[in-house]
Amino acid sequence: MKKFLFTILLFTTQILSQEIDIAPALRQIESGNIQNATKILQELKSKNTGDPSVIFLDAVLTKDGDEALKKYSTVLEKYPKSKYADAAIYRIFSYYYSLGYYKKAETYLNRLKKDFPESPYLKTADRTLPDDEVVSQKQKEEPLKSELPADTKIFNFTIQAGAFLNVENATKLSEQLKKENYFTEITTKEVGGSILNVVNVGRFVNEEETIPVLSFLEKKFTIKGRVVPINK
Repeated sequence: MKKFLFTILLFTTQILSQEIDIAPALRQIESGNIQNATKILQELKSKNTGDPSVIFLDAVLTKDGDEALKKYSTVLEKYPKSKYADAAIYRIFSYYYSLGYYKKAETYLNRLKKDFPESPYLKTADRTLPDDEVVSQKQKEEPLKSELPADTKIFNFTIQAGAFLNVENATKLSEQLKKENYFTEITTKEVGGSILNVVNVGRFVNEEETIPVLSFLEKKFTIKGRVVPINK
């Protein structure tokens, strides 16, 4: 199914635009090979600095949230017909939502609905937004710190147990792991134009702690998990 969607994406790209294909770099990111993805980006930027897909890839690989926001905004405002325009809106929406600026986030959610009514990101983004007024000034100044429980701040790694196009499959795996008394979390990520539902298992201070869990996952569920850093 993923291959089928990816083929459609490539065909549509050829018809609608001549944007640079960044799918190889996105696949590297999905596999955890950030260094390889960065190398691809550098090569693309040397010849295609104004290409919206390259700008989008640059934003994805930018660690600083404010800088990434600027690059996503560039894709959206300068290249509204780009194949990644809806993805850029979704990333901007997610940025403001995570900071607690819900009215700002709602503005971009409404734009996503209006400009891209068929976007696959709508299912992920469309949620009940709290009233901006309930967010305290302290939360706005230090939103990430106030939203996280104190004990999660020491954890640096989690295990990616699976990535699914179908959210029901992700939920099923998550529930199975919860029955084994494991902490699980389902997140989403965009890869090659498709939204994946990622099941993460456990929270660990260092990679050594993941070894017995990885072994358990392989023996119990035939899952080859991948250790990934927790985004902070």
